[in-house]
Amino acid sequence: MIQKDKTYFQQVRASSRVFGFLGLMLGITGGVLTGVAVKGLVDDPLVSGGGALVFYSAFALSSLLTLYVMLNYLSMSLRIARGKLDIRMGIKSAIIEIDDICDARVALSANRMARAAIQTRPDRRNIAKMWSVLGVKTGVELDIQTDAGDVETWFIASLDPETLKQNLEAEMSVIDGNEIDQQDTVNSNQ
Repeated sequence: MIQKDKTYFQQVRASSRVFGFLGLMLGITGGVLTGVAVKGLVDDPLVSGGGALVFYSAFALSSLLTLYVMLNYLSMSLRIARGKLDIRMGIKSAIIEIDDICDARVALSANRMARAAIQTRPDRRNIAKMWSVLGVKTGVELDIQTDAGDVETWFIASLDPETLKQNLEAEMSVIDGNEIDQQDTVNSNQ
């Protein structure tokens, strides 16, 4: 029996309020920077000498940091296909083999800072990797078997964590089923 590859895809995006706020910040810093530069070209400069270098550097750095956050922390894509979970977020990416996942569960709703603060309590799991999008409070926690034999917990943000968990568990059961079928084939050949 030939089974077609099933693919699950989810685009996790921050809310429009987060996009609007960061866009407004970028517009204000870029506008002030441009306005002061044009004023300096047309009329007497507002800032000059060493003060101008500090002023322009601070505003340029602020604009670059805002742009970096917008490109790297506001959207993430998740894809489950061919026994792998592919996570892509800005310039970062990770591929997790489904058979390395020991457990998948829906995480409690909390923002990134609260999630990091909860870890300091001794009765809580330590999250090794946190894949979160600004403004998205829900997601799944995965227990992943490492090459060293340890189990790490990863948090992965999701707008629909129940569906993501169900698809991960379905893929895990397909892989487990294939391993059992292969074992039965080997045993029957002997």
